[in-house]
Amino acid sequence: MKRKWSKHIIFFLCAFILCAIALWSAWQLWFNPYRGTASDLRPSEELETVLTSQQAIEDLDYIVQRLTERHPACMNGLPDSVQLAYERERMGITTLPEVSVLSLWQSAASVLSSLGDAHTAVGVNYENRVRLPLAFTWKDDTLTCSSGEYDGYIVVEIGGVSTDDLYQRFPTQFSYELESWARHSFASRLNRGEYLSFTGIDTQKDIPLLLEEPNNGGRITAMFALHESVAVGAEKTKPNFDYSVDASSGMEIFTLRQCVYDEEYKNGLRDFFTAVQENNIRSVIVDLRGNPGGNSMVANEFVRYLPVDSYLIGTSEVRFGPILWKNKPQNRKNQQLTPVFSGDVYALTGTDTFSSAMDFATLISDNKLGTVVGEVPGNMPSSYGDILYFQTPNARLVFTVSYKYFIRPDASKSDSPLVPDVVVPAKDAFTETMRLIEKVR
Repeated sequence: MKRKWSKHIIFFLCAFILCAIALWSAWQLWFNPYRGTASDLRPSEELETVLTSQQAIEDLDYIVQRLTERHPACMNGLPDSVQLAYERERMGITTLPEVSVLSLWQSAASVLSSLGDAHTAVGVNYENRVRLPLAFTWKDDTLTCSSGEYDGYIVVEIGGVSTDDLYQRFPTQFSYELESWARHSFASRLNRGEYLSFTGIDTQKDIPLLLEEPNNGGRITAMFALHESVAVGAEKTKPNFDYSVDASSGMEIFTLRQCVYDEEYKNGLRDFFTAVQENNIRSVIVDLRGNPGGNSMVANEFVRYLPVDSYLIGTSEVRFGPILWKNKPQNRKNQQLTPVFSGDVYALTGTDTFSSAMDFATLISDNKLGTVVGEVPGNMPSSYGDILYFQTPNARLVFTVSYKYFIRPDASKSDSPLVPDVVVPAKDAFTETMRLIEKVR
């Protein structure tokens, strides 16, 4: 009898182990979003490196295969716009005996940009980047130098090409949802050697810039060489956040430069709200300008210090292989921390407020927890995100693919960007907020 039960137990254990192995294998082969992702990114091949047509096609197909397998918008195959772009770029490559890495990057970017997802994009990865010894920014609708000897000068041409023509090319090969993000990205990246090449500038020799003096309209041509260096105007590495107290004005500002959710952030937030209480502060400002995103939990941690029992969080649709898992919207119980702050909250935004930083401002806005001041952030509150990293086999282009679709807390506004309560240029957001604080005192 014992032997009979032993056989049954062994049989069930074997069956259980086989089922577990089968389920684990199925998860790894079809359902795990992170299967085959790149853990360590290797340097990309140089832009001038020449690939055979077959190698380039292999890389382009690899990108599209990962897109088809993982992206929520591709559950039923590629959207028509992406399919047309893919067929066009693939056909163009097949007619050529060889393709440069730069040309392949441009083709792949054209395909991914047609999806309209700012988080699904392709680029190159170099350990030592070369840059121009100056930086650019938009001043109204004019590209200007924002650092160095020619600070404030209008940029008329780069490499003999007008800045208008350069920008017209850029959005056709860059992933974005709102044009404000495309404009910001164009200006902020244009001093990098790889992006100058990407937009069609010859970087193998010194680059001429036609500049216009803003006061008298005089024009000069200045020659610049690319150098391996940090971006001009970039400051030394700053912490992810810091804060300052102005007891005389009854205001405290928390500057969040990147959304990193860790013990340092949680401790810093506690210290911030403790200082708020000790100084009897009635208004706090969260500065999200220039924040590229990260972990959206930073916003939830912030709300734990506000006097709300619960708040509406956004929902999401998550792709697991052939399955699109749809989560339901819900009210999150606020696991409140002390000291509780019951004063006024202001969030500052700019076009360079992106991803989880934009989510932070949206959580505040949609739940009416504070006032948003500044510009419309760089991407849509209801959009694709949570990216997977990959690298192509030949050119080693680095690309990202979203595997989730996020819906903002107030789903009725899903088709709209986050419009601040008070719309002002980002550079004026702090001054305007101080005016609002003075007004309610």
